[in-house]
Amino acid sequence: MSDWSWKQVLASCVLDIVNRKRTPDFTLREVYEYTDRIKKCFPRNTKVREKIRQVLQRLRDDEGFLLFSSKGHYILNLGFDEIDGEPVELGHRGIESPTTRRIYRNIRLRDTFLAREIKQRYNYICQVCCKPLSLSATEFYVEGHHLKPLGAPHYGPDVMGNIIVLCPNHHLLFDRAAATIIPDSFKLLHRVDGFFPLDAHLHLKSWHALNNEYLKYHHDRFLEACHL
Repeated sequence: MSDWSWKQVLASCVLDIVNRKRTPDFTLREVYEYTDRIKKCFPRNTKVREKIRQVLQRLRDDEGFLLFSSKGHYILNLGFDEIDGEPVELGHRGIESPTTRRIYRNIRLRDTFLAREIKQRYNYICQVCCKPLSLSATEFYVEGHHLKPLGAPHYGPDVMGNIIVLCPNHHLLFDRAAATIIPDSFKLLHRVDGFFPLDAHLHLKSWHALNNEYLKYHHDRFLEACHL
């Protein structure tokens, strides 16, 4: 698996620790407790603890997902732009952000680290409409979509060939199987005739090779929805 998969697995372990402890602080020793789980994800790696240390450093230095506290001690950066969580009512114990004094629970990532990388490489432009959604003069917003969704009952993989970049409107259409990509031609199709122009195709950069298996999986879901 790639380094991005390692980042995702370690980030999931960190969020599990933080949500369980209800504090953004955690230790390397606590991450080591997940060694057996991590080994199952990367059975060929014989130096898991060494890799854990390397990836935690990348999550800190390259991504800004973590902050360094002291040797063997880290802090989840609650200001990380892909972090999401549920606000906690006053009087309830949650995870407090020292900078904002907001309280969260069930902290999670809106997108995987691989999806985050692909969004950056597309300059935050939707692959369907090719338009940026501006949050400010210098900040733009898109979302990563897994053609074969992660988790039950689909269990799609977090790999580049399974991810496209969409604005929120088009993401909703793909999530609800209201729109799809014809696998062989990359032509865009909607349940409503004429929704997309006849020549509308997914914008795809040369380095972004989508896997036909995942394209077909999403397209089959679209066809099923059309016959409901």
